[in-house]
Amino acid sequence: MRMLIWTPLNAAELQKAMHSGNAGPAALVPVQSGTVLLPPAATKLNEAAYMTNRVRKIGNGAALAVWNDDAALLYLFTTTLGRASMWGTREAVLRLSEQAKQSGPAGRLFDRSTAGLINLREREGWQADAIDKLTALYPAASRKGALERIRDFHAAEGAIPEFFRAAGLPEVAKVAELTEQGRADFVLETLEPPTTQKWPLALIFPLIVVTALVTVLLNASMVVYYLIAGLLLVLTAGLMVSLRRRLVRGKPVNTVLPVIPVTQGAVPTD
Repeated sequence: MRMLIWTPLNAAELQKAMHSGNAGPAALVPVQSGTVLLPPAATKLNEAAYMTNRVRKIGNGAALAVWNDDAALLYLFTTTLGRASMWGTREAVLRLSEQAKQSGPAGRLFDRSTAGLINLREREGWQADAIDKLTALYPAASRKGALERIRDFHAAEGAIPEFFRAAGLPEVAKVAELTEQGRADFVLETLEPPTTQKWPLALIFPLIVVTALVTVLLNASMVVYYLIAGLLLVLTAGLMVSLRRRLVRGKPVNTVLPVIPVTQGAVPTD
């Protein structure tokens, strides 16, 4: 499975804004139409979507592509909610979604219970809205070519490169193809997936229970208990934010957001 994010903002500005805004980690590939970002291999779909939304705010729009040999997903973000286009059979799309989300049993059950949403890709209004978002992202995009590729939703093989090429973004298509070949794997393997450390959550329940016991033993007011419990929640949230910031902002910019000319097969810049 592969992922990429494209935004019309140039790599230099994007790298600086992402580092200061604690967005990433990802490898940045400069292209003529902006920048392609390659998230680490173990990145979950929800984390990739979060990163894409952060990039959208920085670069005034972004697209997230996720694909494997049997299916493809493309989310175009011009607002907080992205418009999804899908290629492949329903079963293949569901398998890709489960793989990208790294879903457990409950997640797989939810996906399959809402599988009917995949049929939205057949509606002309849904397709047209995707093209409107594409042209909002990239005004020079070919509406006709991109729309034809969206409508050919049963043909999953090569869907992502072909969509970008049909849209008039051949460099993005080339990066997608080279990514499939593993051209950037040597860099992506060095990046830590953008997962939030959740171990502080495991401390909350025991601490609240201990606080309740102490409150009862000391015959303290329930107001004191609620104040302490609220303070514990705030401190835990602050700790999780602090741990998250260490992923990007607390590290050298070229370590967590390296710029790599994948189209040339070169090594990362210093």
